[in-house]
Amino acid sequence: MRTAFLRGRDHQQIGRLELEGIDEAAIALSRGGAGKTYSYTDPNEDCVAFAVGDGGRVVIAADGHHGELGSEVAVEAILDGFASDWTAATTPAKSEADWRAIGIEALLASNRAILEAAGRNQLPPAPTTFVVSLVRPADDLLLSLSVGDSHIFAVDTRFATDLGGHDPDQKFTPFLGYEEAKPELLEQYAKIGVRSLEGLQAVVLATDGLSEPGIGLPDPAQAVFNAVSRATLDTPAGRRAVDACREVVEVAMRSHVDQKAGDNMGCSALWIAR
Repeated sequence: MRTAFLRGRDHQQIGRLELEGIDEAAIALSRGGAGKTYSYTDPNEDCVAFAVGDGGRVVIAADGHHGELGSEVAVEAILDGFASDWTAATTPAKSEADWRAIGIEALLASNRAILEAAGRNQLPPAPTTFVVSLVRPADDLLLSLSVGDSHIFAVDTRFATDLGGHDPDQKFTPFLGYEEAKPELLEQYAKIGVRSLEGLQAVVLATDGLSEPGIGLPDPAQAVFNAVSRATLDTPAGRRAVDACREVVEVAMRSHVDQKAGDNMGCSALWIAR
């Protein structure tokens, strides 16, 4: 299994973009295109990661709040505890119900990691919004996990559909790490999806530096669709995830500059179409 992990603590220069990619997976991270105009604990509290194995590819994006530690350990919980099995040649699950149960288990592990890290460091928990996607081409499977207002865009040849994001019917944004969550609570507040890969060009994860009102873009889904479409037309196979990921972060950063208000911005992408 090959992995990459960009941590916000390592990337704190406004206007700079960090990018890593291999084959059909890519991640990009920035402190943002402009300074934050709201109070914060650490300069860059976002993290992004990918894992690529013989049977599948995983991408993760976490948008930390009240400190960088929560998003880091939530991502580490997936990379260390789940990614190897998820991306192995042999599938760890056969049915949609099995995959949903695995998704709940993974979110519980990340939630627990945030609370345990807070206890070890004698700090209040640093909650995070959290999105994860797993693609297993041979199984025709896309697993998506979402808690909070970060995004999972499933992109086809017509538009980008957000499988994550904040539910407008909820009066608050849910996070991992506020309390010891139970499976029933995650069933209520997390979005867990299992679907076919048919027709998909790419899957793109993004934190809310892309979409926050007064900071990001008014139509983030269109921006993601445009980035994937340009990569399809202009980029050689094998680098399309990288170029799409870069463009998503760059367009968000330009919006930050225009509005003189920034936010941390993370993006992870998986290219699916052949």
